[in-house]
Amino acid sequence: MGDRIVYSIKQADGLSLNLYSHWGGYERFTSLASALKAAEPRWSDESYAARIIVSQLINTEWKEETGYGLWASKEDGMSYGGDHPDITIDIPNKLVSDETGTHTFEQFIAFHGVGLTEQV
Repeated sequence: MGDRIVYSIKQADGLSLNLYSHWGGYERFTSLASALKAAEPRWSDESYAARIIVSQLINTEWKEETGYGLWASKEDGMSYGGDHPDITIDIPNKLVSDETGTHTFEQFIAFHGVGLTEQV
């Protein structure tokens, strides 16, 4: 059993960096809003933005053997089949697509990032 979610981080070259989280599905929206906010100074630098987003989502669990996985894919072939629909983070266009629709980074943070201005 798990609470699986896949975040697919699209790059301008047509490839995606995918992050699988075994237990992060329930908090996927607030976790991603926080990660996007942390990456905001680097939104225009996709490699740094992707690294910050991944680092924020994994948080303190880098040394754990299980819980997260990373892989690269072509943007049209990344579906993993988790417990929750995949979330796509389109860095070049600053968009998040999830089961509720497509949102700008700012909209996503504003809606899901309760209290982020105090935390960051």
